[in-house]
Formats: sequence, structure tokens, C-alpha cells
Amino acid sequence: MADGRDLRVLYAGAVLAPDWTGGEPVFAELLMRGLMQRGVKVLREGSRRTLSELARLAFVPYDAEPWRVARYRRRLRELRPDAVLAGFDFDCSWVIAARKEGVPVFVCVQIYWPTCPIGTRYIDGVGVCSSPGFMKCLRHISRADMSPNLGLPVPVLSPPLALALYSKLLLRPSALSQADALVANSVFAGQVLTAAGYTNVRVIHNGVDTGLFRAEPWGGGPKVVLYPVARSRQERKGYAHFVRLARAVHAQFPEVRFRILNDPGDELIEGTPYLSHLELAELFRAAYLVVVPGLWDEPFGFVAAEAMASGRPVVMYDGGGSAELIENGRSGVLVARGDEEALKRAVTGMLNDEPTAHRMGQAARARIEAQFGFPLMAERFLQLIREALPERSLRG
Repeated sequence: MADGRDLRVLYAGAVLAPDWTGGEPVFAELLMRGLMQRGVKVLREGSRRTLSELARLAFVPYDAEPWRVARYRRRLRELRPDAVLAGFDFDCSWVIAARKEGVPVFVCVQIYWPTCPIGTRYIDGVGVCSSPGFMKCLRHISRADMSPNLGLPVPVLSPPLALALYSKLLLRPSALSQADALVANSVFAGQVLTAAGYTNVRVIHNGVDTGLFRAEPWGGGPKVVLYPVARSRQERKGYAHFVRLARAVHAQFPEVRFRILNDPGDELIEGTPYLSHLELAELFRAAYLVVVPGLWDEPFGFVAAEAMASGRPVVMYDGGGSAELIENGRSGVLVARGDEEALKRAVTGMLNDEPTAHRMGQAARARIEAQFGFPLMAERFLQLIREALPERSLRG
């Protein structure tokens, strides 16, 4: 086990903002906690853009703002970290600043922002996008709903702003290639980066808090089928597939209950508000079965991993990094993406066979403990940082 007692590591990026949602801040918090448990002195530097700063960023003709690079360089001289972990920050200013200051820097890639202008590689009404293209990206950016994390007062971007965002994609490889490594959170995500021309790619799977998401036996009573997706009604999350699944299963199993996260629900599906991580862990333990019918190439799949850590069997569409979590037929069930009949068969089979569902839940928990705990993730990051540092006592 690597010892980090002589290290100072800075985690920097917009994802540290208190109102940032999704898997990125979860990853950041777990990574920082894991590093601190190994004795690393962890520093934090949130860098949320204001609306005016976002507007200005759109018109900078490269993927790093000179004034922001200068500001970050000053902070690096003040903080004196031995390495920088750069989360998503709208551009590559942290990478350029760290490189100019001679500090090793590692880009933590949790979504597809290095290879897709809006980070999803998915186009509503079309499906998975294999690669960017000028007109394709402009149409997509001008129509796709903006992430609430951006804090923009408009639902979509105008074509000129879409063009500015697309131009960043062309400039990004030369900027990010200055990092010591781009760290992808799954083998699949790493392959996407490599196919896009990035050569300094390393893969470290995300980790899960197995203490918070702990396994407890299903308590009996009505069986609850849970769809635990935060932004549930996005097409790429498979919302419509879950709704049709619920109706089909209800016709066969009228006693089964269905729940959906962060959604009001309807007469059949019980909605829940946006939950804290503690509340989400309790929701998993109250479920019998978890369904994740994502239509996009999820880079990692936090909710599936958290459900598995909770000892719940997961039925999921095959594809993306999520498929790396499950040993099909042992710790969950993977079905071909978009095959709603196969999805229904897998769910009804699990509802009919409690012993198999229980065994899969146990195997899922064991798999997460062995391969996807956040201490292991932190250990791998610490080893990666050590590789980039001189073989001497950094503080001696």
C-alpha cells in the first residue's frame, strides 16, 4: 500500500461547487477521502464560473483563458501542491497552469467532455453518437437541453455559441495532452478517449462507499422495482423504457411496486424527491430489484454500482462502462440495449425466483467489495501520482 504522508495533492475544478450534481462530485469526494485516509494532505479549489465568465469563455479562441491560467498559477505557487487532480472545469486552464508551474497534473474524466461538446455522446431521437462532426454537433448543441450544472438561463444554446463550443473540442486534445495522464473511469471510456486521439490515457475504475451502501437482506413484503436515475426523464436514461416495463410487469404482477428517483411519478410509479446519498442508500435497501435501462454509453454507472454494493440484483442494458460492473448471470443481468422484451423477461424472472435474486445480490456485493471500493480507487490514484514524482523525499 502506497504511503502518502509526504504528499500535498490539490483537487481542483468546477465540480467541487456545492450545487453541482451527478456522479462527478461523488467521485471527487470519495477520492479525496481515500487519499486522506492514506495520509495525503488534500487541498480543494473550487472554480465555479459565473454567468458572465461562461459567456466570456465562449469567445476565447482557445481552450484555456490566459487570465484564468495566470490566476491558477498564482494559487499553485501559494498552495505548493505536489500534484493536481483536475476535475471538469469548462476548459483546460488548470492543466496549462500546472504544466507551466512544473506540477504533475492528472485529468479526471468522468463524462465525455474531452470528446463531445456536451459530454454525453448521445443525440435524442438518434441514439449513441460514435464521433463528433461539424454539422451534427452544431445541430445537437443547438437543440439539446443544457445541464442544470451549467446554471444557464436558457434551455439550449444559439448556433453561434454552439459553434464556439464545438471549436473548443478541436483545440482540446493539444491542451489536455500536456497532462501527465487522462484518467478514465472505465475501460470503455478509456477506449473512447484513445479512439479520439488521446495517447496519455490511464484507467482507474470509480469506487463506491461500501460502508454507506451496505447490504441487508430483503425484508419481505411487496417487492419494489427501483429506477434510481436522478435526471430520470432524459431520453438517454431510458425513462420511457422503464415506464413501459412497469406497465407490462404490473399486468402480470399487480402486487409489485415501482419507484422512480427525483420524479413525481404517476398512478403506477411512486415518485421520490431528489435524495441525499444517505437517503438513496436507504432506498436501495428497501428495493427488491434495481433496473437501469440506459440507452447511452454510461462512462461508469454509479447507481448500478451503489445498488450492487447494497446487495441488490441489477438488470441493466448492456453497453458503455456500466457493463464492466456486472458478471452477467452471476452478479446481475445484462440484456441487449433497447430490447424491452428481454428486459421484461429478466425482471419477471427475478421476481419469480427469490433464491436467484438473493444469490445475485450477494455476488454483486462481493464483486463491489473486491474490485470497486473507493479505498482501492484512491490507492491506484496514489500509485499513479507517485509514478510522476521524483524518487526522493518531496518534503525532506
